[in-house]
Amino acid sequence: MELEVKEDASAGTLCGSSAGDVAADVDGSMCRGDTKLFPDNAVASESAQRTQQATTKVVFLTVNDIYELFPDANGVGGLAELATMLKDIKKRIARDAHVIITLNGDFLWRSELDRKDKGAFMMEVVNSIGIEYAVVGNHEFDFGAEHLRDLLAGAKFTCFGSNVRSTSNGKLYPGLVDTYIVPLSNGLRLGMFGVVTTVTGKDPFAGPSVVFDDERPHAQRCVEHLKAQGASVIVALTHFKVADDVRLAMQVPGINLILGGHDHFPVTCAAGVDTLIHKSGMDALWLGAVEMTLTTPTAPHGLDQATDVQVGFQWQMLLNRGYDADPACLATINKYISDVRQEELAQGKLEPLGTALTALDGRRVTCRTQESNMGNLVADALREGLSADVGLLNAGYIKGDKLNDPGLVITWKWLEKYLPLMKPTVVVELSLRQLKDALTYWLRRYPAMSSSQPHFSGIRITYEAKNPNILSIRLCKEKYEVGDDAEDTSGELGEGQEEAEMDRLVTVGMPLVSNLDGWHFFKRARQLRSGPLVRDLVEKFVRQRVEVNYPPKEGRLIVIEPVRQRSPKASAL
Repeated sequence: MELEVKEDASAGTLCGSSAGDVAADVDGSMCRGDTKLFPDNAVASESAQRTQQATTKVVFLTVNDIYELFPDANGVGGLAELATMLKDIKKRIARDAHVIITLNGDFLWRSELDRKDKGAFMMEVVNSIGIEYAVVGNHEFDFGAEHLRDLLAGAKFTCFGSNVRSTSNGKLYPGLVDTYIVPLSNGLRLGMFGVVTTVTGKDPFAGPSVVFDDERPHAQRCVEHLKAQGASVIVALTHFKVADDVRLAMQVPGINLILGGHDHFPVTCAAGVDTLIHKSGMDALWLGAVEMTLTTPTAPHGLDQATDVQVGFQWQMLLNRGYDADPACLATINKYISDVRQEELAQGKLEPLGTALTALDGRRVTCRTQESNMGNLVADALREGLSADVGLLNAGYIKGDKLNDPGLVITWKWLEKYLPLMKPTVVVELSLRQLKDALTYWLRRYPAMSSSQPHFSGIRITYEAKNPNILSIRLCKEKYEVGDDAEDTSGELGEGQEEAEMDRLVTVGMPLVSNLDGWHFFKRARQLRSGPLVRDLVEKFVRQRVEVNYPPKEGRLIVIEPVRQRSPKASAL
């Protein structure tokens, strides 16, 4: 089977030329009106023109990772708007094309304080949008596997999860589908399956009734099964990191298209011999549109073998902006929001706790790669509330993925959104040397986005990126203690310092997250005491100050980047 990535000159289109090329230019633009979504710009070769051929087109409309119901501050996104957008886009697709709408995981997310009917509500919304095929993501299990099973009984779409198995017998978990065959024109058959990240099993939410097997052997099994059923082309819905998608394409030949999720940024790339990978970002900000063209030679007695099928792709990233909300979908959302608001008012969750004078940066792209003032605020609250020398948390603890405008009124509802995990806190005692080792481990993935990216209070760190190592670590006071003139209380404690100084014991206040990457550094430490939830400490911290003022950066983490060598300029002739 041959992969062809066709050039498409239409606006907002991502184009590749060969396997391995990554298309990085995403402008999100699109043509509106009666224009065709995918102009037919393929030019047949002379040999193809001499041979009678049959062409079958399949257009995939795809989204993933939906956590927000409404458009953002720029008017982008929204589920009711997506429902309208899907109807509009389908009208612009050629009538002879087969349209398939997918949702690639994370559509039933919740916080632990959400209403019990949140799952049923989200299922109703997804049903109303017109989704046809989905794969479970890690957040589908936030309600527990057994509750997910009950919710899927009311799904109007096919939901895959080939590597999600019952603990009791190892069989596919009830409510999920292993593989599916979609009949196409010209006698072709399209095979589909889906797999989810095994990281899901590390969270306690799913419960003991389910296990998450290695995706690769199940993907291999599904591909072989679908081919045995006569599948001419195979599509996998996945929910894990793009690096794992690439690995899957390399290790499991025969997958033509991977429509993925879990990563919250749009990306289209090619991997392996003949696999295209596409993800559509998050929150229905974009709708991915992938056109698959299947070309087969015909003969007097019909189609040749499936191995003669040539597969070509064109794709676009379409911005979800400017669409009217679908009335029925919007009515469902508004009713739920109204009920939630009444409960929040009654519970005091909308009471102002304080005001943030500066923009608080809770975006993943910031929190998971560098110092963030959102992380600094939480770390300060941990340190003060637990009376520790150091406050510490990892970036994965901060949710919400938003840059909050100056003047933000902090409420209990806001705290629940950005700090939803109901984990107790703990104070441990360890040496500065041990703390340095732990932080070096957490920083090992820099500059890549990582949930292990540390945020801290009470220390300053200088980190060398070229040779991953913490060059210096020093204790200090923070501005919340002594104002803007805070002074360090000790000098640097790094290379060249006395061994006794690095053996100095310090107390560290942090969330107790036993499944955290790198927890083994703290598990061995002496546990002094436990504390309240992180958001309880932040609430107290904000209430006491009424106003919080955090600059974007304070220099808590200094990274020494490698010096880039400039190429010598050519001499003028």
